[in-house]
Amino acid sequence: MVDSLPVIASTGTVLSGIELIGLAVMSLIVGVIGEMVGIALGVVRLPIMTAVGLDPLIAASTNLFVSLIGSFAGSWPAILQNRIVYRVVLVIGVPAIGGSFIGGLYADLVSRTILLTVVAVLLLWSALMLIGRSFTELRDHNSADTEKDSGAGRGELTPKSVGRESIVGFAIGLIGGAVGLALGVLRMPALIHLLKMKPSLAAGTNLALTILVGTSGFTGHLLRGRVDWLLVAVVGIPAAIGMFAGSRFGGDVDSRKLRLVVGVVLLTVSPLVFFDAFWG
Repeated sequence: MVDSLPVIASTGTVLSGIELIGLAVMSLIVGVIGEMVGIALGVVRLPIMTAVGLDPLIAASTNLFVSLIGSFAGSWPAILQNRIVYRVVLVIGVPAIGGSFIGGLYADLVSRTILLTVVAVLLLWSALMLIGRSFTELRDHNSADTEKDSGAGRGELTPKSVGRESIVGFAIGLIGGAVGLALGVLRMPALIHLLKMKPSLAAGTNLALTILVGTSGFTGHLLRGRVDWLLVAVVGIPAAIGMFAGSRFGGDVDSRKLRLVVGVVLLTVSPLVFFDAFWG
């Protein structure tokens, strides 16, 4: 009976056709939603992959690569809509890349439970912060005035803000590279609050940063031989299609409502990370 089931080759994990189709459909849906809010949402994919019995380190490397290719697919419409602030990508990307590579390379040296618990706490904190701010802005329509200025909200790169975001970016990259998450869900609030970016611009910029962070983190895992290319195809192709489709709508969403959506997404996925930390 086992011979009739698809096998994820390099891990030896046997998955049924229904499980493979489920992973593909899940990845497609997550891709659509994730691109609309500018987040790869690997934090949703990862616990699902480990829940079906995949090795956590293989799932980690796969998740990083899927976030990478999904962000590539989603970035093209963001480029056409001018939703990527490249100076922010260049300044903030360097420390994030370094942290992600180190995390991916030495992923097996730190307790995954501890790292995922930290991620879950940060997700919950970011969710409450964004939701609270969104309700305040939706109640107070004065905030809409700043959105009319095309030059507003493109990132305040002062020495203080760059320093804080660099530290945050390195830490997020380090944790994300280790556990297999690009962690755009944490970087998105940082871009909005620390650099004062409009959510629509932060979403596109976050995709570009995810490409850089995902590449460096995946490279760290690749050097350790923790990659399953069949699993990458099963999960990655639907994710790319979903993110490309979702990106067609991201630039037209009201910034205050988009911020609220991001907060709700974070609040929803944080329990999944807690679950994966202790029972994944």
